[in-house]
Amino acid sequence: MTSLGGPQMVDWNLAVTTATRLLRPGPEVSRDEARAVVAELREHAKSAEEHVRAYTRMSPPPSADTPVLVVDRPGWVRANVAGFRSLLAPLLDKMQGRRNEGGSSSIVAALGGKVTGAELGVLLSFLSSRVLGQYETFAPPSRDLPGGTGGGRLLLVAPNIVHVERELG
Repeated sequence: MTSLGGPQMVDWNLAVTTATRLLRPGPEVSRDEARAVVAELREHAKSAEEHVRAYTRMSPPPSADTPVLVVDRPGWVRANVAGFRSLLAPLLDKMQGRRNEGGSSSIVAALGGKVTGAELGVLLSFLSSRVLGQYETFAPPSRDLPGGTGGGRLLLVAPNIVHVERELG
């Protein structure tokens, strides 16, 4: 349900469920190897930040501490659904209001939200194995994926990075 009542324009939970069911598993790694990869990615991200600052001669304010989050494919999906949900909320609320004024069928409206959620889930499952990382400028903080005080965060998709690393030797 939306804040305006009625079915959602996008079934966000269905998007996450669809994507996580359809996504391909990442490469096989032991628990120790996974821990080492996460530590190494965090270390390299910190090092990259220092190189960028030196090259650009730009220094962000101390309050702009950007978290580096190393995620798996389902974590990447959840982060992107949260981002889409946050970014699209004003537009979807406006569209929901117009739909409520027009008196469209609640069955059609509910079905539309399910179809849109499933479509988004299929798209995200496809992309989840192709993204190495992304910087989210307007990242909404959540319990599982905190945002930085400056509003952004860096996501690194560990299984995809391991896959490329193994592929390149």
